[in-house]
Parts: sequence; structure tokens; C-alpha cells
Amino acid sequence: MPDVKLFKSSTVRSLFDSVEENLEKYRSGDFSDLLHDSNLFLGAACDFSAEQSGGLACTATDDNEVACCLAIFNALPAISASLARDERLWVRLSHIEFCEYARTRWKIPADNTAAVAHIRRHFFARGARGVERDNAISRLWWMTEISKRVEGLSIEDSLKTLLFKADVRASIVERPTTSQNSVVLSAVVNEFHKSLLGDKTLYERETYREFMKRLNLEGGTRLLEALTPQQVSGIITHITST
Repeated sequence: MPDVKLFKSSTVRSLFDSVEENLEKYRSGDFSDLLHDSNLFLGAACDFSAEQSGGLACTATDDNEVACCLAIFNALPAISASLARDERLWVRLSHIEFCEYARTRWKIPADNTAAVAHIRRHFFARGARGVERDNAISRLWWMTEISKRVEGLSIEDSLKTLLFKADVRASIVERPTTSQNSVVLSAVVNEFHKSLLGDKTLYERETYREFMKRLNLEGGTRLLEALTPQQVSGIITHITST
């Protein structure tokens, strides 16, 4: 399996500081010329399947999110948790292998000042939120990693459930109550999946906000992490039925 070498930290900093002067490359060019200078890359590399990554593509009218999530996850089959949080990997992939995808999925504004901020958000990966939510490529890998932890659903069905509505996804994956415990995460995602297959009422703004609020209250009065899957499911059922 071929591999990809991570950018050096100095390369990431240089690109971050040069976004404005590279705007035309971000809008319509590419950064393949960087591959000719080995000094820009670390010696260490990670396995990468170009064949598996072939499904990572979208159009201006179709995000193709589920397929893209699975494509990047399968293209990086053996990265560690620490590497999955390494900005140097995701900046390399955003600029070299998936520059076209990144600018198609996250259309770059015409205004130059807005464009610089937009590019720094989606082509770089600063901090935990930058890695898990903002970078054009890493967010796909992390969404699949979270979906893999959901019991009772296939990864694809979990992705469909989480990706159906951005606000709901944020409410689930950005709250420690749900994201840090696989039993609670599984119970919540399964409940949303039922709604997705039905009338989708739980995805309505006031309904899911009240649902998450009551779940947080439950988490404040009892240790959800210590409960069995059946007990957590019982709490979820009680919340949605009353």
C-alpha cells in the first residue's frame, strides 16, 4: 500500500501565513509542486490507499457526504488516535490529494478577506474542533470514527442519521454527555435513526433541543456511564414518550 508523508510543522505554518498570496491556487490551481521538495515533508509516513479514496468526490449540488466519509476512512486504515489529530496529516491531504474536493465542498468566497478566513478554516486543522469539525478531510474521518462506535446500526446507517441535519449532528457529537460514552451515543443515534425512517419529528429544532436538554438533566442526576444499554434506552424512551 502506498503511503503519504506528513508536512513538517514549518510547512504548515508557511502555508497558513501565505494563504492570501496563494488565493488563486486555492481557487483554481493546486499544490502538487510542493511534492518536488522533500524538505517540506517529514520522513515518517502513514499507509494510504489511493484506490479506496476514489469515492471521495462531490459536486456543487451533491455533498455525497456518506460516501466521502467511508472513502477517507477506508483510505487510512491504520492511523492511530494521535495521528488522527495531527494537523500536519490533514493539511497535506487537503492541499495535495484533495484540494479539488475541498474547494468544491467548501466553496471559496469571492471576497478575498472572507476567502482567507474560509480557507484557513477548511484547509487547515487548528485545535480539536478544527480537526473534528472544520477541516474538509479530517471531519469526514472523525464522523466515521464516531459512527463506528454506535451499536445496533451499520456505520453507513449511523452516518446517514448523523449527517441528516447539521444542527442535530452538532448537538450529539459536541456534547460530552453523548459523544464520550458509547452506550449513550448508541441509544441517542438509534433513536434519531428511528425518527429518520419515520416522520423525522425528532429532527425538528424545538423537539431535538428539548430532547437533548432533558438528556443532559438526566446526566446531571445520575451517572449514565454506569448504566446498562437497556437502562439508557429506557431513559431515552421515557424522554421521547412524555
